[in-house]
Amino acid sequence: MVVFRQLGLLLWKNYILQKRQVLVTVIELALPLLFSAILIALRHRVESVTYPNATKYDNVPFPYLPFIPGPNPWELAYVPSHSEAAHSVVKTARENLGLYTPARGFPTEADFEAYIRHDNHSDHILAAVVFEHHFNHSEDPLPIQVRYRLRLKYSPRHAPMSEQTGLNPNVDRNWHTRYLYPLFQLPGPREPTDRTGGTPGYQREGFLSIQHAVDHAIIRYHANKSGHALLDRIHVFMRRFPYPPYVSDLFILAIQNQLPLLLMLSFTYTSLSIVRALVLEKERKLKEYMRVMGLSSWLHSCAWFIHFFLLLLVSVFFVTLLLCIQENYSV
Repeated sequence: MVVFRQLGLLLWKNYILQKRQVLVTVIELALPLLFSAILIALRHRVESVTYPNATKYDNVPFPYLPFIPGPNPWELAYVPSHSEAAHSVVKTARENLGLYTPARGFPTEADFEAYIRHDNHSDHILAAVVFEHHFNHSEDPLPIQVRYRLRLKYSPRHAPMSEQTGLNPNVDRNWHTRYLYPLFQLPGPREPTDRTGGTPGYQREGFLSIQHAVDHAIIRYHANKSGHALLDRIHVFMRRFPYPPYVSDLFILAIQNQLPLLLMLSFTYTSLSIVRALVLEKERKLKEYMRVMGLSSWLHSCAWFIHFFLLLLVSVFFVTLLLCIQENYSV
């Protein structure tokens, strides 16, 4: 009973001190509500659009090489140049793409890089097919499990003007091979009006067409005559994967990183008031005087905790009420 009487005395003391600071109390209670009201006002200013149906896309002609601005005619390069199998595959791929300039071979990948850096005609190279196999002789066949890499220009050639500005967060200046998703993700499908997928432009830069042509040439290389006839009857189309129903709400995108900061700012003044009250009491040595009178140190700390906990509980209750209440639009 003595402990509860002492705790009640300390709580009454803290209540009297808080009661004398009317303006401070009003600010501590009103500041979180003010920030919540600002969020609610912004929520009503930004409209959201609901897409109840799945977003579907049409077929894209494939595997034809799209129009790519640049020096014509385009050439294909390949590594290594001494392999007849590599030359045969790249030749077939070149014919599938409708390129009539003979493919340019290089002994090693380093020779290809040196040609790109120093030769003035290197702009005609559309892509290079680098086979990751060691061919001891020129007659060595291509293995069943083929490993190759496609090397295109370091930056896209056919990026639209909307993607070439520095203000665009998804600026199309490189291939973004280090990312699985855009740096800034928006609600809904990425670039919804582009049926080829948009950035980084694997279709409009010719990457997918070249990859399909090389794969088709490798299959034809290993297939027999009946397999060739089957390949000729296969028609390939590309279609973007559909996107499920979604809500396009830019407010969520803007507030998801700012909400913690706004909540912290709304309780900043209360935190400063807590520090000020404790420091002022310690400066005046009131805690030591009360300990001399028989009050426990933990009881003193517990009283301050209950006092500010109840004060914050009022603010948090109304903030939660404002943020969680739902409007009835059917009325």
